[in-house]
Amino acid sequence: MQIRKLVESDYTSFLKLNKELDELHVEARPDYFVHRDDVFPKEAFDANLANPESLMLGVFDEEEAMIGFVRGTLWNKSGMVTTLKTACLDDIYVVPAHRRGGIARQLFAEVEQWARAQGAIRLELLTWDFNQGAIATYRAMGMTPQRYVFEKKLQP
Repeated sequence: MQIRKLVESDYTSFLKLNKELDELHVEARPDYFVHRDDVFPKEAFDANLANPESLMLGVFDEEEAMIGFVRGTLWNKSGMVTTLKTACLDDIYVVPAHRRGGIARQLFAEVEQWARAQGAIRLELLTWDFNQGAIATYRAMGMTPQRYVFEKKLQP
């Protein structure tokens, strides 16, 4: 297994895994998410690769197939709260056949190390309540809830 920065030629593999991640959300919350064919446009991928405040890593197996990825960005300003350099773990995904082997933990550690090197004072992420496995993993890696978003469905 190898973890490395993504390059332009990784786009097709990255997109395939992004589609899998997107479908997890659609399946779990079809009332909220819709199926999309273009889940991560090539232009956005290229922009992330070129952005020095973005990190995109892939995990590759022995056959060099991508089996997971992580994407993080830095936030330097906010219009609502004190401006503190914050790293955001935007996406993390490991294909189901490779879960429970510590890959997500390794990717998380890579983002945390990168965030510290960038001078970030905290690392944030957003996850959905239906993703209890991820929530347990994030808690095990030292993350704590920062805020809650509640909903009440008004129509059946």
